[in-house]
Amino acid sequence: MEPATGSDERSIASPLSRPQRPQELHRSFPIRPEAVRLARTYARRALTMTSWPGDQEDAARIVAELVKNAVEHVGSEQGELVLDLVIAEDETLRIAVTDPSPQFPAFWSAVSAQKATGLPLIRELGGETTWRPTKDGDKKTVQVRLSPRSSQLTDSP
Repeated sequence: MEPATGSDERSIASPLSRPQRPQELHRSFPIRPEAVRLARTYARRALTMTSWPGDQEDAARIVAELVKNAVEHVGSEQGELVLDLVIAEDETLRIAVTDPSPQFPAFWSAVSAQKATGLPLIRELGGETTWRPTKDGDKKTVQVRLSPRSSQLTDSP
């Protein structure tokens, strides 16, 4: 039997090849308490499937904290929140949660608070948190940049 012609070796995944980057994943969740669990589960699965080399459990905890904050502070308004997971070429992960409230009063005091939950926990896990209103001004996006620790990155031969 002759080998197939015209095959593209780059399309065949192997344990030694790097996944294609950048990768973007988007998912919507209702603004309800169960969204925290659903988003965390989704993030774990997505990061495993995309082979993100960082601490996937820390990333899933960050997703849960961002979604929990949106559910608690936005309330159970009708609507949904959107979770975006974007893995850049350099393996930096951007976790973004967009919710229907355009304001974020006391952002800096929330980030710098001395407690073990919410934005301070995200800071402790190595995340850099920012926020911005959406282009239409009707919503806001809170995002976290998380880099894999250098010990978690390995070079392919």
